[in-house]
Amino acid sequence: MAKLDPELRKRVLRKVLNGVFVMTTRQEERYSAALVTFVTQVSIEPPLYAVGVRKDWGLYEILQQSRRAVLHPLAKSQQQLAPAFFKATRVEDGRLNGLPFRLEDGLPVLAPLPWYFVLETEGWHPGGDHAVWIARVSAVGTNEVPEAEEAPLCMRDTPWSYGG
Repeated sequence: MAKLDPELRKRVLRKVLNGVFVMTTRQEERYSAALVTFVTQVSIEPPLYAVGVRKDWGLYEILQQSRRAVLHPLAKSQQQLAPAFFKATRVEDGRLNGLPFRLEDGLPVLAPLPWYFVLETEGWHPGGDHAVWIARVSAVGTNEVPEAEEAPLCMRDTPWSYGG
């Protein structure tokens, strides 16, 4: 068995397939939107997901207060939208980091992204640099956009690497 060589670890662990998602949440007038890639379903009934959330992001702080968020998978052709969510959240003129949104049950839903689901806190695990948020799916939806017929975007489809 190979020892935990840092470069080999990155190369091997980055073979795990990760989707590319934008997570949005809101607590009163504070909004947060960030790109997340550590997402996996961990139960069918009830539908539960585990999401890795960086502890040094505003998303982590607001999510702990709101206890709910919307997870939006990006379509394969929407890679160019992702960098808007590498930086701090800003809300201006009905847009969240430049994308139009609407509030559904008090949470921001990004109109250009084809699919979304609402997650509600079941629990947290402290993890390492990312906390692990365990959340139950409480609603799902779609937006009427052409990308709704595409496959979702995966990290392997992008020039970026994260994790490992």
